[in-house]
Amino acid sequence: MFVSAGVRFEANVEALNMVETAGNYSKHRRVPYIVEDRDIMKIIYVPAVSGESLAHAFQELLAEEALVEKQKVCSKCARGEFLKSMDDRNAAEKFEGRKLPTVAEELEEGIVKNCTVEDVGGFLYAGKVPVKRTSAFQVSYALPIKKMAIYSTVEPQLHARHAIISQAEGKSEKKTEGAEEQMLYYVETGTAIYAFTFNLDLKAIGMSAISGKPIISADEVKARRRAAIRSLARMLSSSQFGAKLSRFLPLGGIRSLAISVTEKPFTVTSPIYEEFEDNTMKRLEKLAREFNEEYQYYVLGRDGLETPEHVIAQLIQYLKSRTII
Repeated sequence: MFVSAGVRFEANVEALNMVETAGNYSKHRRVPYIVEDRDIMKIIYVPAVSGESLAHAFQELLAEEALVEKQKVCSKCARGEFLKSMDDRNAAEKFEGRKLPTVAEELEEGIVKNCTVEDVGGFLYAGKVPVKRTSAFQVSYALPIKKMAIYSTVEPQLHARHAIISQAEGKSEKKTEGAEEQMLYYVETGTAIYAFTFNLDLKAIGMSAISGKPIISADEVKARRRAAIRSLARMLSSSQFGAKLSRFLPLGGIRSLAISVTEKPFTVTSPIYEEFEDNTMKRLEKLAREFNEEYQYYVLGRDGLETPEHVIAQLIQYLKSRTII
């Protein structure tokens, strides 16, 4: 089963993805973007949130949900440090003090059995016998939708770290002044209606990327699939992704959500385009006619699905009915 989601969300005054600090100025990530203006194609620079940022949030939630499902998670992934099994030192934990195997299949098996995040999110072991496990999920950058891209904006906001007003010395108070204590700084904030695409290949979870054979039991596979779907649900419902949420939690929320479920890989039409929900439906109908493939399709605001939680609930109910999770 292959799950594909197209998401649009409104974010007013966000600092979800900062790229560098120059002195007292923190810059928001920007990317080149194609727009059409009066029948002329142009490149403009717009605020964006990287796929790495979204993937990090998903994997943090996945680590938590996997533990709820009583699935193994390595200590670094449990802390949100996704170094993965990139070398002998980071892979060693999965083998509990035993010598690392020198056969690729055995190395992959030991890592996958002992860490759900590396099963779903993939890893690249660069030791003597290199092993690459491709991530079972894919995520795009979050970019402004085409209709609003030209109006999306990045604006620096002035903030101050305050000086100590007074300092007690015995019975008297002495004023303390200093530029190092009264610091002005700027944070670039973006505002846009963003869109991103998220794909999840449920069939790849628990399966060897080398031999194509199952590495864990069928029950464990279902538990890890449940954890992955619930992690996506929590990420969308809570908006817990991106940086600076403690003081720049964006105002807004999900505007559009469309999720397809197909037997083989299929990606919804990019949500940066208008009417992406209807265009996706047309593609799915053609897929069914031409290739005789079944599909399920859920769209926010249709068929009684009034909230993102309703959409995810329908998805979970369908996957349970098919004994996928």
